[in-house]
Amino acid sequence: MPTRSPPSRRKFRCASPEPTRCWASRLHRTNRWAPLTGLGLETVSRDGGTAATFRIPTARVDLKREVDLIEEIVRVYGVDKVPSTPPRGCVGSDPFDAPHDAFAEIRTTLTGLGLYEAQTQTLVSGEAASILGIEPVSLEYPLSSEQDKLRTSLLPGLANVLQHNANHDTADAALFEIGRVFRADDGQPVEGWSLAIALTGRRAAPFHEGAERDAVNEFADLKGIIEEFAGQFGLRGVSYERHEEPGEFFVESGSVKLGNAPVGRLGQLSPRLARQHDLKHPVFLAEFDLGQALQRRTTKRSFKALPAFPGTRRDIAMLVADDTTHDAVLRSVRKAKPKHLESVELFESIAGRVSRPGGRAWRTPSITGPPRAR
Repeated sequence: MPTRSPPSRRKFRCASPEPTRCWASRLHRTNRWAPLTGLGLETVSRDGGTAATFRIPTARVDLKREVDLIEEIVRVYGVDKVPSTPPRGCVGSDPFDAPHDAFAEIRTTLTGLGLYEAQTQTLVSGEAASILGIEPVSLEYPLSSEQDKLRTSLLPGLANVLQHNANHDTADAALFEIGRVFRADDGQPVEGWSLAIALTGRRAAPFHEGAERDAVNEFADLKGIIEEFAGQFGLRGVSYERHEEPGEFFVESGSVKLGNAPVGRLGQLSPRLARQHDLKHPVFLAEFDLGQALQRRTTKRSFKALPAFPGTRRDIAMLVADDTTHDAVLRSVRKAKPKHLESVELFESIAGRVSRPGGRAWRTPSITGPPRAR
């Protein structure tokens, strides 16, 4: 019978610092490798006090790597003697999660302002996809003619949600939605994120008591939500530009700008579309390009010491041209950058009772500033 030579014994070098961290503080340096030699491993060479090479017995086929030698050391020394390290709960931020973290912050802010989140379909009809004048992306194999396009805006979907609520005896609604929108650019689909807001019906809950219990939402309510959201989310320099001509979707509309860059639109739903959706109250809508908004967002916060005394309020009256807008006056004030000015609010606009033709009086009592401005 032919004979076979015994297999050669393997050799491994253990030079990892893990043994030192585990037990060198309690076990004398001269006995550092004693657990391995006690298990039958032969010391081939030593390199200082932290590394050594061992020849592995042929019976120990489980010792295949350096980490196996470390495991044997700890097992013999005693796992219960190894100092434990508390797990770290700190998780680093990932750029991939940044948009989703911002979306969560948007949801928190808008729900705090009294809005409810809605979710609508991404697949829409051709009429809904093109009603705002944006070229839609067509599906190659649609399931039905009513879902053959990718939505170009969240607003038609929110209008359908308002109709569904009205048909179920819930005509008062304040909704928002965060979702993907699509458009065609030279035949190629372009994807983005949008935020849409919709208001209709009564401003307060039915159980609210007070003089304005039956007050309905107005354009100023939508504008107030936008400005409060922009302030909390870090969008500075919000301004508006009115569109003179009505469109198919909006009867009155305008652009929302950050600086000179348009980031959204807002307006009142066309009465014709409101009747088609069985909506009895005016509907006010707004939509923002979240990609543009996130790029222009300011997340830095600055601290200002609280004033020692109450602030002061001053009335200012001025004569302006009849076509001067409220936003134009506010831009002029912001451009001047008064040192101690904190806020400006319109109080009254009077036309027809001024000293010159084609003009009107613009008055505000809400020029406020800290005490040091007096």
